[in-house]
Amino acid sequence: MCPMLRIQRRTAVQLVPGMVAFLIAALSVADMFLPRPYDGVVLESDSPQARVVRQVVPGSGADRAGIRPGDVIVGVDRTFLDDKINAQELLNRHRFGERVAYLIRSAGHIFEVEVELGRRTVGDASYLLACLLALTFFLVGSFVVVRQPRLPAARVFATMCSLFMLFLVCRLRPASYSWIDSLVLTTGTVALLFLPAAFLHFFLIFPRPIWEWRRDPIARFLGWINSWSRRMVPIYLLPPAVYVATVAWSTLSDRDLALISGAPAANWWVMVGYMMVGLGALFLASRHLPEVQLRRGAGLVFLGTLFGVVPFFVLAVAFPSFLHTERFLFYGVVPLILVPITFAYAIIRFQLLDIRVILRKSLLYTVSTALVTAVYALGIASFNVLFRGTQLAASPFFPVVFALAIVLLFEPLRHRVQGPVDRFFFAERLHLQRAMVDMGEAFTSEFEIEPVVSQLVERLPALLGVRFAGLYLIDRNRLVRAAGPVDLPQELPSLNILYDHLKRQGSLVRLDALAPLRLLSREVHEIGSQLAAAAVEVVGLLASTRRTVGLMVLSSTSGQTTLEQEEIDLLRGLLNQASIALETHLLLDERARQAEFDRELKIAASIQSALIPAALSSADGWVMAAVCRPAREIGGDFYTELPGPATGQRALVYGDVSGKSISGALMMMAAHEVLHSLALTHRDPEELLRLANARLHALRRRERGVHGGSFVAIGYLAFIPESGTVRYSLAGQPPPLVRRAGGRIEELRMPDHRVPLGALRFGGHQVLSTSLGPDDLLLAYSDGVVDAVSPEGEFFGHDRLLRVLDECPGEPAEAVNWLIEALEDFTRGHTPYDDVTLVAARRSG
Repeated sequence: MCPMLRIQRRTAVQLVPGMVAFLIAALSVADMFLPRPYDGVVLESDSPQARVVRQVVPGSGADRAGIRPGDVIVGVDRTFLDDKINAQELLNRHRFGERVAYLIRSAGHIFEVEVELGRRTVGDASYLLACLLALTFFLVGSFVVVRQPRLPAARVFATMCSLFMLFLVCRLRPASYSWIDSLVLTTGTVALLFLPAAFLHFFLIFPRPIWEWRRDPIARFLGWINSWSRRMVPIYLLPPAVYVATVAWSTLSDRDLALISGAPAANWWVMVGYMMVGLGALFLASRHLPEVQLRRGAGLVFLGTLFGVVPFFVLAVAFPSFLHTERFLFYGVVPLILVPITFAYAIIRFQLLDIRVILRKSLLYTVSTALVTAVYALGIASFNVLFRGTQLAASPFFPVVFALAIVLLFEPLRHRVQGPVDRFFFAERLHLQRAMVDMGEAFTSEFEIEPVVSQLVERLPALLGVRFAGLYLIDRNRLVRAAGPVDLPQELPSLNILYDHLKRQGSLVRLDALAPLRLLSREVHEIGSQLAAAAVEVVGLLASTRRTVGLMVLSSTSGQTTLEQEEIDLLRGLLNQASIALETHLLLDERARQAEFDRELKIAASIQSALIPAALSSADGWVMAAVCRPAREIGGDFYTELPGPATGQRALVYGDVSGKSISGALMMMAAHEVLHSLALTHRDPEELLRLANARLHALRRRERGVHGGSFVAIGYLAFIPESGTVRYSLAGQPPPLVRRAGGRIEELRMPDHRVPLGALRFGGHQVLSTSLGPDDLLLAYSDGVVDAVSPEGEFFGHDRLLRVLDECPGEPAEAVNWLIEALEDFTRGHTPYDDVTLVAARRSG
């Protein structure tokens, strides 16, 4: 059987007892108001077997015949009465208007009178009001059990309302001669026996069972009773036990039983005691329930029930018990209307018992407008009656002026009526709107993330009545939980397909609305499964027009209701404001980190520039110049001077680290320090490069995560003093160029092994040599020179380098500057892709 059919069957089963009670109540009402021969006598219900007259209807046949309260009816139609049923049968033989003989005992005398039969009028206006009150109880109870048939509190409430209906209609009705009288009065007595227990049972589990939120001994004892008997049978057994005990005591002691409205007074006082305990439990709920909304709803129901049942206790129980009069019983019944009315209003306003009733403002405004219109129509009719026949009414201007006054007053009065209507029916919604506006305004003034997160995750669930909220922020292509319960996943994948779907759906959707997308994306399906396992119901996108910030997730509400569309719309606007606030914080944080990063870059750049020699100490017979231009603030190119192969010789090493920015700078400084430290004890170029390769390879393997696995391209130049010999080695650098005195440009021979330092475990770099004449110019460079790019995307290239070298001056410093200017003219301010290093040298004599 499908779940929907099971729910419908359960609802039908829950309605059956109520419908049976309604039919019995309808039978009682019909018995009171259907026309039949009636003498105008109302019997004393406290002593039904004695047929004592409690009241005589004024103007009836009994009143005209002289029958008075306190008289005893001995016979009807010259037949002695054995019971009331016989009396009704005797009256039913006659028609309206016929006269019937009554035998009356009064003040010790028995006499016969003639009573003219009229129409039955036992059901008076007070009984009709009690019936309307009973109908109100029945309708509210039926509505609750239809909306929540599986909720124990809803079922007990429906039972309580049905018992209230039977009690009001069947127990408080006047006695009659009808055969129905015994049935409905017995039913009313049964309702009196079980109504107090149902009342107490309901308020022990409403809005939440008292043993769930209190830990005192009484609450634990009640919880133990509930675990032993889900229907709380023990509290239902006491009133019938009291009834049986009082009847047995009266029979055995041969004493009259004290009655109130035909039922033992002891049971009325049991009802008072039960209801007072129930009110006490409701008062505790209104003060100590954890949920604010439930606490406020319980407080409202407590006040309505208190002002409804206390007058009933006083006027319907205390007065008959101590003053021996039931004259004020009707005035004790009237306030009972507060019980179903306040409960219905609490359902509308606070969604008690997880019931959400959606009232449309347009409907209430239409009703209020109709009421105001009726008031004005009544005013117009009153003025017409008041001024009819006067000189003012005869004036032709009077109707016009009066109509204008009505029009001018109508709209202000309608607006003044709508204000209280909004506050009465939509107070929680207005409170939610104000709270959302206040939160939104607070977001716009916040520059720190913590208050925004606190408002979203801590305050928002209390406002919406959800169990929890969670916040995820985007961090490096992951959604990281910034706040929320630990049951939520710590991380989720950041998926653009999910963000695009949420934007198309208005940025806030229920989790089940992602079902179509989950079929298309395995990642979205995994996210949905994880969130569903954590009891998430709503997913919201935190995004501005510029960027996506993160996700907001909400659980279901504390009960079984779901968020209304109006609440979702308010939440959507709040999330938009929160997105802007979070984005502002992230931008400020990024700016702060960027500023800190820039400051650290400047420090690193100053350290790097300090590592590069301010001037080169040329070897005897040589003139040298060098320049290093990083592509960014810091770079991976460098040059430095080292001790040469022999005493008194100098070597110049220039390098190019494969990484960029921070990683390249770190590796550059590591290579600089490795070369300098090794050159102090190992001047031989081949040994120096071998050891440096081993060090950098070990460093590269150990610090791969920090330096990105960088390696270093090295060029080694050793200028032999007082000669034209240059010893050189290349480890990943381009071959140096030599412009001969005659203008011919040559590339130096490349060694067989020229892998950059750190790339392989074993080096084996060779050292070669070449000779320069007096006017020859040597140029060594990094690959950043030929890889320079123009704005059009053209590379500087090797051929252009040769042309520039052919045209440049012969002095090393001038040649370096010439080449730098050529690069700048070529790139025209375009950001260089790679660092640039140039080294120029010639013989000095």
